[in-house]
Amino acid sequence: MSEPETTAGDPPPRGPILDIGAGDAEAPANSIPNILADLIETETWRNAATVLLGALLIGLGYWAYHGVRDSLEQTRTATLEALLGTVVKGLDVWIGEHMTEAARIAREPDVVARAGGLAGEKRDGPTPAKCTAEAEELVKRVQSSLATDGVVAFRILDRSGLVLSSKDPERCGHRIRSAAFRNRLDVAVDGTPQFVRPYPEREISVRGASGQARPVAWFLAPIRIGREQPFAVLAMGVETDRELDTIFSAARSGETSEAYAFSDDGLMLTSTRFAEQLVTAGVLPATGGTDAAFLVPVRDPGGNLEEGYVPTIEPAARPLTRAAALAIAARSKVTQIERHGIVPGPYRGYRGDEVIGVWRWLPDYDVGVIAEISTDEAFSTLRFLSISFAVIGGLTVLSLAAALMSAFMLSRLQRQYGRLQRLGAYTLERELSDGGMATIYLARHALLKRPTAIKVLKKHVATDEFIHRFEREVQLASQLLHPNTVEIYDFGRTRDGQPYYVMEYLDGVTLAELVAHSGPVPPGRAIHVLRQVAAALREAHLRGLVHRDVKPENVMLCRRGEDDVVKLLDFGLVKNLERAETRDITKQLKILGTPRYMAPERLVNPADVDARSDIYALGAVGYFLLTGKPIFDGDDSLAISNQVLHTPAPKVSDSGIAVPEALDAVIAACLQKDRALRPQSAQAVVEALDRSSSRMAWTQPDAAAWWASYRQTRERTPRTSKAASNNRASAG
Repeated sequence: MSEPETTAGDPPPRGPILDIGAGDAEAPANSIPNILADLIETETWRNAATVLLGALLIGLGYWAYHGVRDSLEQTRTATLEALLGTVVKGLDVWIGEHMTEAARIAREPDVVARAGGLAGEKRDGPTPAKCTAEAEELVKRVQSSLATDGVVAFRILDRSGLVLSSKDPERCGHRIRSAAFRNRLDVAVDGTPQFVRPYPEREISVRGASGQARPVAWFLAPIRIGREQPFAVLAMGVETDRELDTIFSAARSGETSEAYAFSDDGLMLTSTRFAEQLVTAGVLPATGGTDAAFLVPVRDPGGNLEEGYVPTIEPAARPLTRAAALAIAARSKVTQIERHGIVPGPYRGYRGDEVIGVWRWLPDYDVGVIAEISTDEAFSTLRFLSISFAVIGGLTVLSLAAALMSAFMLSRLQRQYGRLQRLGAYTLERELSDGGMATIYLARHALLKRPTAIKVLKKHVATDEFIHRFEREVQLASQLLHPNTVEIYDFGRTRDGQPYYVMEYLDGVTLAELVAHSGPVPPGRAIHVLRQVAAALREAHLRGLVHRDVKPENVMLCRRGEDDVVKLLDFGLVKNLERAETRDITKQLKILGTPRYMAPERLVNPADVDARSDIYALGAVGYFLLTGKPIFDGDDSLAISNQVLHTPAPKVSDSGIAVPEALDAVIAACLQKDRALRPQSAQAVVEALDRSSSRMAWTQPDAAAWWASYRQTRERTPRTSKAASNNRASAG
């Protein structure tokens, strides 16, 4: 019989891991445990339902989140469209007022007369380098007629683009060569007033103190007499960086929303509310104020400039933002409805941050306008919803993972043991060890709540031979009542016919672990341990039973009311000397046990064993405890067996360990090749050990101190696979 070795102080996790049917007829069919066992049979379906429900919840959460997000995006874009519409109307009013002003001045009789005189002058030879006296008088007349602030330039031009009169005398006599301006001039000369958006060309812009071009919008009004064909054009220039700032600032609600105008080559024509950030990013000069005209490309920089991203591509080579690209592409559209739209989904704006936006292309003005807002602000109300969904989603995923893990473990164990959860009045809680023949589980009695260990024989080894051996093991071991022998509580069969038995649950360390942890054991403690093992063997031998597998892994030190209480484990190889039928099983099982701790006669004839074979193994265990190593060692079992048969066993004192002569003699006597020279009974060993312990008793304070130190060490360094391997060996 084997006994699991567990971690002291760690309470076992609760909860079933195995669906086990009621064994035998140990509980009424209508008892609560069996009713629960029947309900547990639906565990797989409930796990599947849990997974499906969790997946449905995640799907619903995803759908709800994106539904709210889409709805919020639609609301935000609708607001942006309304703001952009307000900006466009304001732009229409502003342009209309200035066009009216220009047309009014162009119709004044004095302006018409003086402009006609200049236009009719014959210009033979080179173009004049400066304005004539008549041109200067015309400038004064126009200047006195202006009723609009912000006019920084005005010029009288003829059909060929020649400047006949100008507020800036240096411009007189020069011909405008800007293609965009000339195209609009041609239409104005034909009689239709025109608006010319700002261009960075020097001849149709003004220069700031730093020499940088400043945006100027031109309003062209034809000059004519009555209904005759126009003979000249009045061009009135108005700076737009300040004039349009009021109009476009109407869209600057919140912290990030804004509207701006841009040209077909992707340059911003108006100011920006993010001038400071763009100065920090190196896009705008530090002295430029909010003036972003001709300086800020409405292009994707590839990353967020405010977060320190440095573009690696020149501005002209960067792609347009999605809103700008859509607007410029709409220049060729015919209908008005095709010249405005919403950008589907978030995109990267000219500062590199994620935004949502709307756009329009204004063909009459040859400009595009965009209104944008950052996604952080647009979806700020989703933050709490996102946190809630994240928490709920995380809990759902954890629940799903737990359900899947439970289903996986259940499925695996069901494949091994069938649909099992309970064994009679015992509920299985977790697997302790798994060996070749059997698996040991931690269990708990339904009413007593006492932890127990249950050993279940595996299906694939459940031949008649092993079932007979298994039943014999528990039947023989259950006859033993000594406190140093593991106690058997119960025995039965599962619904599928697998035999099992219930034994006491021990908390301690095997002698193999004791030596691995602390090294060779002091003589006093070795005597204390060996005496208890010998006492357990004494009872077994008196009942005609031989253990046949006494070894360090099958002796456990526990704390059972006091420290260093020994429990002799694993009576799986026990032999009843009084019943001849057990010999047939021995012959079938051949050599069983561990060669290092086998008596020589067992190696010669596995069936030729008696109590003195266990005494030899007890001596081998004593040598291991005192020296920290086995008597014989080798590369394989054959080499070890050869030494057991032919090499005299060394004394403990030969290894350099200081031990009392009496103890050294007891160990040496137990290890005699000839069993006639060994102590003839376990009682004789007990008496010899008692005589050896007179001067080096192992006391309870000594044991308590060791256990306290051991527990501290184990808390710092959790057990590794060694403990698990001992469990597997015990389960074998």
